[in-house]
This record gives sequence, structure tokens and C-alpha cells, in this order.
Amino acid sequence: MIFLNLKRRNLIYLFALIFMFGCSENSSDEKGINFEGLIEFNYAKGLKIYKTNEGYVVTISNPSNGEIVDHFLVSNKNNSNLQNIKIIKTPLSSILAYSSTYISFIDALGEIEKIKGVTYSQGLYNKKIKDQLDSKYTIDVGNDQEPDKELIVSLKPNVALIYPSNGNHDWFNSFNIPTISNVEYMETHPLAQAEWIKLYGILFKKEKEADSIFKYIEQQYNSEIVASSTAIKPTVLCGELYDNVWTLPGGKSLTAQLIKDAGGDYFYSNDSTTGSKKLDFEYILQHDTGLDYWLLLTYSNKPVTLQTLKEKNERNKYLSVFNKEKIGVCNTAVTPYFEKGLIEPHILLKEIKNLLKTGLKLDSLVYVNELGE
Repeated sequence: MIFLNLKRRNLIYLFALIFMFGCSENSSDEKGINFEGLIEFNYAKGLKIYKTNEGYVVTISNPSNGEIVDHFLVSNKNNSNLQNIKIIKTPLSSILAYSSTYISFIDALGEIEKIKGVTYSQGLYNKKIKDQLDSKYTIDVGNDQEPDKELIVSLKPNVALIYPSNGNHDWFNSFNIPTISNVEYMETHPLAQAEWIKLYGILFKKEKEADSIFKYIEQQYNSEIVASSTAIKPTVLCGELYDNVWTLPGGKSLTAQLIKDAGGDYFYSNDSTTGSKKLDFEYILQHDTGLDYWLLLTYSNKPVTLQTLKEKNERNKYLSVFNKEKIGVCNTAVTPYFEKGLIEPHILLKEIKNLLKTGLKLDSLVYVNELGE
């Protein structure tokens, strides 16, 4: 049924394109637009890509409400018979990457040398890009909210990969620097985020490689899923106290999906939202008796231990899962969770499943680790 719905949405998208561009041919003998096929997306809801004789028409939209965020043509042509559409000219040789997540997609396709500018390089983990930064091949252009505009212009990027929430980007137009607004972080299924690699396959003319990489991720992820019929489902708490308010992911979030696929029952699974939620700590304590594990995503410059958690907030010690054997921690200060996690959901799932089954008794863990001593 899900694939029938996807195909139905694709047909609606096709009809919309025909309506928008079907009459855009010039009255001269110029060749018109021929639609040649849709790129299939089985999980991602924020991407629609259609192949034409001029290149790929890409529509990026908010996965939750369908609101269009960006619309452009990826083409090796300077002009298009499509009217009023932004052109991302290929091949790309100079890219400005506003987020570390883009680096992981680009690196997976072997095109990392195309990245000439990044923001906030102190938070990057990718060794290749760090080497490029050390050699000044790639330049740190500053904070993503207030970048060095003169420095960016000097890099002459073919495209700037940005988030819509990174502030006002209208100034790029003044310097004829096209932008692509990515919203893969809004996707709520782990495989949906990873499927965005298909967009990068289009940008770098590596469609087959991108498809192959995603199929591998999908196969690995699905092989780790615990059957929903499993009788015993440990209950997993997420989030932590900030200013004495417990902040945690919504019941339909990506984290909730990972826990479900790992064979767990998310503490707040009855919630119907995808973003973060704020609850009184008393609510957590009232529902604490059924907890089995605490999956903690946090940022700490020193090892996370029971002692540091207690120092951070004394009230943590009242949790029934305040136990070294019951807590799995993803410390984003020392793991590439925000940079590479979206393209390695199969590894995240494996580690969460391992927490629920064995209490993190693996020799090597990438994201989810046990507490320090």
C-alpha cells in the first residue's frame, strides 16, 4: 500500500509539472521539454526528482506538510526552455557546505575534493575534509548564521548547500551563487534521511553509485529490524533535563522509529508529533516504573558517567534507570552522530538493538556507548 501511495503522489507531481511547464516551449523551432522518468523514493517524503531531456527537475518540500522549500533544474546547459526555474549548472567544481551532514553524502560518493568552503570547522570529524582545511584547500567561512560573505564570494562556489533555518540567504542571489535548501533533517524515518543521497547522485552525475549505496544501507538496516511480534519489548526513555524540564523526541520522531525497529517500546510512543517535546520531570517520575533503558543523546566535553550526570542535575539519580548497565549514551562531542549518523542508520539501529539485548557488550561502538567509569 505504501508503494501505491508513493506512485500516486508521483503521478500527481508529474501532472503538476506538465501543467506548469507543458506550455513553456518557445514559438520558434527550439526543442521542447520531454519528461523521461521519475527517480523513485520509497522513504523520503521531501524530495521529488524528474528526469527531462534538459536535466533533472528537483522539488524539495517540507516532509510533514508538503510546503515547497526549493525548486530547481540540475543541468549542464546554461539556459532552459522551462520558465522561471533556477539552474544548478553541472559539472560542479566548487561547493560551499553549510552543514557537516552534506560532507558525509558527498564523501560517500567520492567527491569531497569539490568542497571548497565549510562553516564551523571546529565541529567536523571527517578526516579528509580536516586535511583539506589544514592545507587551505578548503576554507572555513565562519559561523553559518554570520558567515564571511567576502570570503564566500572569493571561493566562487557553483552552489551553496544550506538549511532554510540558517538565516536569510537572499544575499547569495546578488552574487549569482545558486543555493539548494536541504531538509533531510525533517524526515522522520532513518532510511528516508539516507535516501537523500540520491539527490547528491544527481548533482555529481553518479546516480547509479548513489542508488547502490542506498540499497546497501537499506538492506543492512532491514536485516537488523526486530520483528514487531517480539513478545518482550523493553521500554526506552530518551532525552534529559534542561533547566529542570525534560526534553525528549516526539513519539513519531526518527529516534522513536529507531527504537521501534530495534525491538523496543519508546517511553513517549503515544505522542503524535515529530519534533522535541518538553515535559515536567514529575511526569517522567510518575511513569518511571516501567522503564528498562535510558538512551541519552547529549553533548559533553568530558566522559559521561553516573557522577557527571548527577553533577549536571541532582534529580537524575531518582530515575529507576540511573544505572550504568541501563544507560546508553551518544555523546555528540566525541561521536559523528550529527555528521554521519544520517547515512549510517543501519549502524545506529544495530547499536540501539545491542543496548536493548546485551547492554552494549560490543568491542567497537561508533555512536552509542556505555557510561564511563
